[in-house]
Amino acid sequence: MRRSSDRGAALVEMAIVVGLLAMFLFGIITYGVTLSFRQSLTQAANEAARAAAVAPRDEAVAQARAAADRVASGWDAACDDGGGLSCSFLIAPCADGGDAAAECMTVELRYDLAGHPRTPSLPVVSRTLPDEMVVRVVVRVAPEDGV
Repeated sequence: MRRSSDRGAALVEMAIVVGLLAMFLFGIITYGVTLSFRQSLTQAANEAARAAAVAPRDEAVAQARAAADRVASGWDAACDDGGGLSCSFLIAPCADGGDAAAECMTVELRYDLAGHPRTPSLPVVSRTLPDEMVVRVVVRVAPEDGV
């Protein structure tokens, strides 16, 4: 026989456990979506670098930007359009110490995750995510004379 003071205890315990399990489940989903998005951002940077590597030197930046925009269009973004994605394409002498005349392009994609979140905000989970995602890829570009 139950005591009258135990009535409703199971309901309270269930509410606490279900709340914690729901927060845990939404945390797993949020991290999964964020990691998937990070992979897409990495793919966009790699595609941009590949496009720059095969393009003539004077078209390398335009080709890299177009390739990054093609991949980013899959998640409704484009370089520097105000949607959280900023792109930079810098051509400079290669830092590997090999051929002194060789030039490399550094493709850097930054996504403002704090200002443009990919998932709904959860109080505890959102604080553990980074404010910004940055991906950098360096690739050698064709020389000026095209040889």
